[in-house]
Order: sequence, then C-alpha cells, then structure tokens
Amino acid sequence: MTPQRIAILAVAGTLGVLVLLLLVYGRPRRARQEPLPANFSRGDPDSVLEGPRLHRMLVWGVASMIFCAGFLAVYLAVEPFREASYAKKFLAASVERGRVEYKPATDEGESGANCASCHGPDGSGGFASTNPEWPAPPLNSVYGRLTRDQVQSIVERGRPGTPMPAWSVRFGGGLNDQKIDDVLNYIEKIQLKKLDRTKFEMAREERDGAKVFASKCAVCHGPDATGRAMGRPIPTFYAPDLTTEFYRLGIHVMRDRVARRLRIEMDLDPGDPDPEPAVVEAALARTPAAEILKAGEEASRETVNNGRPNTPMPAWKNRLHVENIDAVMAYLRSIQKSGAAAGGGGR
Repeated sequence: MTPQRIAILAVAGTLGVLVLLLLVYGRPRRARQEPLPANFSRGDPDSVLEGPRLHRMLVWGVASMIFCAGFLAVYLAVEPFREASYAKKFLAASVERGRVEYKPATDEGESGANCASCHGPDGSGGFASTNPEWPAPPLNSVYGRLTRDQVQSIVERGRPGTPMPAWSVRFGGGLNDQKIDDVLNYIEKIQLKKLDRTKFEMAREERDGAKVFASKCAVCHGPDATGRAMGRPIPTFYAPDLTTEFYRLGIHVMRDRVARRLRIEMDLDPGDPDPEPAVVEAALARTPAAEILKAGEEASRETVNNGRPNTPMPAWKNRLHVENIDAVMAYLRSIQKSGAAAGGGGR
C-alpha cells in the first residue's frame, strides 16, 4: 500500500470518528419553552457545569486531540515524499536553465555562456573558440577528474594564462551564482555513467616525452620548461620552473625525512622538541644529490597525477595514459639541474 493511500485512509478514519462523536454528544437539545434572555437567566448550577457541560467539553477536547494527532501523523508520513518531489522538480528546472546557458544562441533569441563553442555540444571536448589550436578539455567526464568545488572555482575564476575566462560576476564575468549552479547541475547531468578509458587526450603509443610536454605542459610552464607568469593583464599565478623542480621538491621532502631520522637516532620522545635546524641542514647537506632528485621526482609525479588544489595545475591521471606520464617524467629527468644550479634551498 502506497504512503498516499495510507494517508487518505488515516484522514478518512479521523474525520469519521470526529463526525460520530459530534452526532452523539454534540447535538443541542430542543428547548421546550422560549429561553429567557441571558441577562435574565440564572447561571447553570454546579450539577450542570460539572456534569453534562463538562462532559461535552471533554468530548470536544478528545475529538480535537484525535484530529490533531491524525493530521500530524498524515503530515509526517507525506511530507518527505512531497519535499523529494519538489526537489526533483527544482533540479530539473535548474538543469534546463543550465542547458540553455551551455548551448549556443538559438534563433528564438536564447543565449547564454555558450560553453559548447569550446567544449563541444555534448561536452566531449573541442578547441577554444578564440584559439583553434588550443584544446578545450571534455566536460562530460570532468567530475571524474575534479571535485564539484574545483569545477565551480574554475568556472567562477577562469584559468589564468588560458582562453578559459572568469564567468562569475564577482570576477568580471556575466553569470551570477544561480546561473553558475545551473551550469554545474547540467554538467553533472551529462556526465558519462562509466568513464570511457578510450577517450584520453593522447594516444597510449605516444612515448616521446618532449612532445607530451609541448602539447600539455608548455602552455603554462613555457616551451623551455623554465616557468612563466600567468594571467592578463596582471599575472595572478606563476607556473614554476620545471628544470629545477626535482631538486626543489626533493629538498623539501628530504628535509622532513632527515628530521625524522635524526629524531630516531637521537632517541627523542614524541614530546621532545625537533632537532636544531642547523643540525638538520648539516645532515641534509651530506645527503647525495641523486637521493634528493629521486625524492623530488616521486613528489613531482604525485603532482602530475593528482594536480595541486587551488592552483591552475590540473590532475592528469584520468586524462593521460600512464605511458604518457612516464614519458614526460623521463623528459623532465633529462633536463633537471641540481645543487647550486637549481638555486639550492627548499621551496
């Protein structure tokens, strides 16, 4: 039996009990003679006030309580379904508004952000409308690479140094918060049910690291991998120099490892202070450069795979094959500088 049918039966039963009580106890008795005006009538004696009238009031109170209890029971049973129904309607309306924002302008005059001009009408990717040589990533699998909050941040703020503009009115765009939420709901609606692993952005057979770098990394880090400022007209982010990345990351990682190793060698308790920075730096200076570079390469591969939150650096693990990432890591390894050439010091 459905909740709606249960609710109808409960209301019908409650009303039936109420009507029965009113018919039995609530009917006024016909007076045998013309009643006196109220100001000439004596009040009812205690035998009446504490007898039939009290009884009648108690019956009305019980009937009201039964009605309220039945009404609340029905309300509690039906309300969750009503809210879920309206939530579906609101989401469907939001998705439709997002579709209008996403698609190109129509002959009827509807126009919006026109995301389809770059990312494709079905969200499968394409090329930037302002730069036909710049690939625009697919959006029908974007939630497999990024969280909704990360996608929202990109839509609102854009990607400095790329054709992706800022769309939020707070950052100079043309969409308010509601329209951005509508677009995100539409993008969520068109997500592939199962990520198609054949739709990577580069063929698995591509093993030339220099070509992978030129296609996917050079746009931010520069054609020579030495980094560059991003953002127009005022740079808002600096893509780091990748020719020294292994050493800089390695120093950062190895400093923590050396500090932990010294705590063990010095037999320090958890509550004891860390070794003096000078002691840590002296031990770090004795660490072979190859070990530092290896630690930095591991950290750099982690960054390539998972990206860096709150920066333009995306996660590539679901966009490039492992073979492509291995190739670009080998290329970066071949151009690394170390020691004084890398500027020394941590990040």
